[in-house]
Amino acid sequence: MMGLGLAQLERITADIQANDLEWVEVAEGSYFKALTIHVPTNTVAYAFKMDPGAPDFPPHFHICRAMSFTTKGWFGYREGTNRVENGMFSYEAAGSFHTPFSDCPEGFESRGVFESDTEVLLQNHEDSNPHSEIIGLLTVQDFLDIASPATHIVDADGSVSGDPHFKYDFSEGVSVF
Repeated sequence: MMGLGLAQLERITADIQANDLEWVEVAEGSYFKALTIHVPTNTVAYAFKMDPGAPDFPPHFHICRAMSFTTKGWFGYREGTNRVENGMFSYEAAGSFHTPFSDCPEGFESRGVFESDTEVLLQNHEDSNPHSEIIGLLTVQDFLDIASPATHIVDADGSVSGDPHFKYDFSEGVSVF
């Protein structure tokens, strides 16, 4: 079981202004922003959006847990009848398989966190059958590749990079447990 690594505190707190980051298209009409990436625990905080009329996001199998808060519009899964609307929180369990879509006229946006026991977050599939061919992976490295200079990144060695809106180093005078 992977822990949070609290025996070695990071000592850096950062606020990221998501509005200052550029959207990166990851599938037709679907975009991510990498807000913060914590490589040692395979954790990624992200912003996600789908354009009005965008095709479905690729069907995918979750290797990670995903938690998100819808901030605009709504989305659903082709495999179900629910709609996750503006203001709703969503938890997607590791092991879940679904095809997200949004027919919302203003599009859809959310902010969330992926947490995984491995670098792999999602397995994208050819079609909405979990036994269909895997056509790609979404990994922590993919988020490192799309990170902006303002993305807060904790690297595998514990070093911190990025130029967030606010950064506070509280390492002076702190005792660890």
